[in-house]
Amino acid sequence: MTTPTAEPCPVCTHTSFAERYRAIGHRFDACGRCGFTRMADPLSSPDLAQHYAQDRQYGEIAYQEHATNLVRFDEILQRIERFVPVGRFLDIGCSIGTTLVAAQKRGWQAIGLELSTPSADYGRANLGVDIRSCLVRDAGFAPGSFDAILMHHTLEHVEHPDVLIGEIRELLRPGGVMYQSLPNHGSLKARVLGPQFGYGIVVEHLSHFDRRTLRRMVERMGLQVVASHTRSYRADPRLLWDLAVRFGKQRWLEHKAGLAEGQAMDPATWLAFLTRTPWARWICDKAWPARLCTWLGLGEDMHLIARRS
Repeated sequence: MTTPTAEPCPVCTHTSFAERYRAIGHRFDACGRCGFTRMADPLSSPDLAQHYAQDRQYGEIAYQEHATNLVRFDEILQRIERFVPVGRFLDIGCSIGTTLVAAQKRGWQAIGLELSTPSADYGRANLGVDIRSCLVRDAGFAPGSFDAILMHHTLEHVEHPDVLIGEIRELLRPGGVMYQSLPNHGSLKARVLGPQFGYGIVVEHLSHFDRRTLRRMVERMGLQVVASHTRSYRADPRLLWDLAVRFGKQRWLEHKAGLAEGQAMDPATWLAFLTRTPWARWICDKAWPARLCTWLGLGEDMHLIARRS
């Protein structure tokens, strides 16, 4: 049933949403006009702010992946530099600041914003980068002061993504570009797994975009999309578990992992099961048709570059 909502759709401004599915203890509603999906009952803003401020695990994972991410972010910066020369760079949601290190090596003047206090503290103390723990609207940046702005897996966490895109547009100089990367809820994996799409459906992800809805919102907020693509990843340690839950084989897989009746799966038990079970590890590491998904534009990771005219 479609019901009116006080919050208009950030993609098309429609005000009627209908329940699409329930997952991870929350309800997700879809716009009756464009299909954009969002969490209908998210954590309160103070609770989310506290979660990010105290999320030590996120910072630890980012530190462990720092070397790998330097290569990944260097590739992203190369794509950005196809559309704008090196200048002032802002990363919104920069974690420990790996992007800032990569940008500085390429000659950018780089600033980051990060609400996770442990991550920001680590980046400032150990990487020597400029990270500010505040929202965009509170940072005090002058209009038109950046040549490039990156959001890497950040927009899906935002309560009002259209408002933030509008703020980004104001911070870009004419000709400056915005780079977005985030989960693709129109991907093949999302379509197969539905509410069990573990890559995209987590408690912190308030907004669920696909390529069409992301482009539409960005263009509505006054930016011109100049490039977009998706990527899929063959190795996914969640894949077998997500498939089992999606198709009603959760208890069977729990039994295979050695869990007793009523005992819940946890990350350590799951990783131990994958380590000692070659067939399960093969499914998670080798079975997914990642190259085909990437070629078809159905990868679970989508990237978009948009320019301010």
